[in-house]
Amino acid sequence: MRRTSSLILFIVAITISSLSILNQATNVTLQGSSSKNCSYSIEIETTCAPSAETKDHISVRFSDSAGDLIIVKHLKNPKLLYAPKGFKKQGGAYGGFERCAIDLFEASGTCMKQSVCSLYLKKVGTDDWRPGWVKVLHQESSGALVPVSYVFYFRRFVPENVWYGLDYCYSKEGFMPHFATFET
Repeated sequence: MRRTSSLILFIVAITISSLSILNQATNVTLQGSSSKNCSYSIEIETTCAPSAETKDHISVRFSDSAGDLIIVKHLKNPKLLYAPKGFKKQGGAYGGFERCAIDLFEASGTCMKQSVCSLYLKKVGTDDWRPGWVKVLHQESSGALVPVSYVFYFRRFVPENVWYGLDYCYSKEGFMPHFATFET
């Protein structure tokens, strides 16, 4: 009984802490005007689950609560940030989304006024792919990368040909990834 009570208290503390961090992130105002373009980096971890890697076409869309939206229709030219011990590149250029790897992709678009609070992924193809988490960083004029989003936790296989993700801006879906329909 005592162990169960301790576990429940721990879970409640983690939940409250997470909500506090989420609240702080939504109150951040980013420098810049939405009329000019900014450079962003998208960091994506692929889990270590069997068959988690993919060669499929991956797209991402992210936005802030002010309605600024960036869509990258095909994530390509990744920079490998982390590879698991013993990882060997299979000839040719690295395509990203390898099992247990962390990749960095570059994007540009409208300068966000607020922190990124909505992020969706789309996978076109038949491979299974299981991302662990995704976060968005802004590249400042000094070249420094600064986090401008929540860490969006997926830890599930992404379904085919639909936008699948999280919306902390307005969604009542909570912290679970879900399907969404968009016109673009």
